[in-house]
Amino acid sequence: MQFSTLFITLFASVGITLAAPTPGTKRTTCQRALSDINGFNVIYRPDMIHVHRNTNVSFIVPPNASGPCTLVGDFPANFDIYDSSVQAGGQPLQVNIFDIDGPTHGSLLGTTQFPVAGPDQKTKEASKRTINSFACREKMDFRFEAAELGTVEFMQTNDAGIFLEYGC
Repeated sequence: MQFSTLFITLFASVGITLAAPTPGTKRTTCQRALSDINGFNVIYRPDMIHVHRNTNVSFIVPPNASGPCTLVGDFPANFDIYDSSVQAGGQPLQVNIFDIDGPTHGSLLGTTQFPVAGPDQKTKEASKRTINSFACREKMDFRFEAAELGTVEFMQTNDAGIFLEYGC
């Protein structure tokens, strides 16, 4: 009886040891904070006096979020993105991202281009772009602004668009 108890205890501790994560193991699954937007639309048209539209994007980050918060654009293949520059035969429009409420209020945090869409306005392949990483705060706000003449538009979904990732 004592031998079987000892045997079970020994195997239980081996199982726990094998199941425990080893030091240096990197977790690859990121958590995502969804933005407060349904659609993304930035326009820069100096030829039209009253048309200069920015998109402000806000994220609520859980208080227990670990690691840095990384602003990303993540788009699957065949996703609808309208880019007036691409539609006219040019390169994707550059979009600047500014800090609204963080420690670097008003500063340029990065510039990105969204995936190239073909004439049918659908992305050719999946694309994930890192814009920048920051220390996580409870609420993070950013302004997206066209850096050059043109328009970029897409519908934000739970699987495609602008996200804030943490815990990676």
